[in-house]
Amino acid sequence: MNIELPLSISIALTDLSRLMLEQGETQADTLICARVCFYRASMTLEQVADEDLQDVINEYLPEKTS
Repeated sequence: MNIELPLSISIALTDLSRLMLEQGETQADTLICARVCFYRASMTLEQVADEDLQDVINEYLPEKTS
């Protein structure tokens, strides 16, 4: 997948995930107003199985170039 996000967004998503899980939620949908426009925002948390964790981590690591 290799999605490059600024650290500040990763931290915000981690905080949001923690709050959602504390409320027993794994999905959130909302309407957001930003920069004078409205956006639909949706977040779904999917637990990663232990046996799949390394593969999922590898998907998010930057490609190594030689």
